[in-house]
Amino acid sequence: MSEPATSAPAFPTPEAAEAAFYAAFEARSLDAMMAVWGDDDSIACIHPMAAPLNGRAAVSLGWHSMFEAAEQFRVQVELAHALRATDQVIRIVREHLIIGQETEPRPPILATNVYRRDADGWRMVLHHASPLHVGGTPPARTPPVVLH
Repeated sequence: MSEPATSAPAFPTPEAAEAAFYAAFEARSLDAMMAVWGDDDSIACIHPMAAPLNGRAAVSLGWHSMFEAAEQFRVQVELAHALRATDQVIRIVREHLIIGQETEPRPPILATNVYRRDADGWRMVLHHASPLHVGGTPPARTPPVVLH
């Protein structure tokens, strides 16, 4: 059974949805978090080193568990790349998390955030976060792949 759709209006831009996503993350507010997400069960979330969460109920439960298990979060977000289409935007960001009383960010997490424009505005449909490789900082831009 899926969670009831939120009655909150969607966001006017993908950037506004992303700002609300990270504000909800820092506030550890499940209601604010789920207001960012799409209203149907096509949404998905993959937390670092975890199995995919598919549909509103699973995504909500995943965030609830994370908020219950962790202390306060502070997140600094750095845009790495963006792809835009008429009704969909993909934003790849580096997340620098500070948890609890820590004073320095943890190693960065690379996240892909996908937003879809619906009739009333923009909502998140996918968040996939993964730790970056250990032992260095990735290049600002990925070099082109040479096939031959």
